[in-house]
Amino acid sequence: MSSHLQIIAELETVTEIQAKAIRVLATRLAELGDTETGRDEIAEADKAYREAIGGTDWPG
Repeated sequence: MSSHLQIIAELETVTEIQAKAIRVLATRLAELGDTETGRDEIAEADKAYREAIGGTDWPG
């Protein structure tokens, strides 16, 4: 079982990844024609979140 501090650190990582995804999405929206939407960053954030809360066995 993860300690509270470890979970907090992992959630901080998730937040940083989400911020990166938001920056990418904002850039893409500003360009209005680029098909890249930050899907890789969103998938990375989802994976980190699931790992942090022990949900790696969830479907989806």
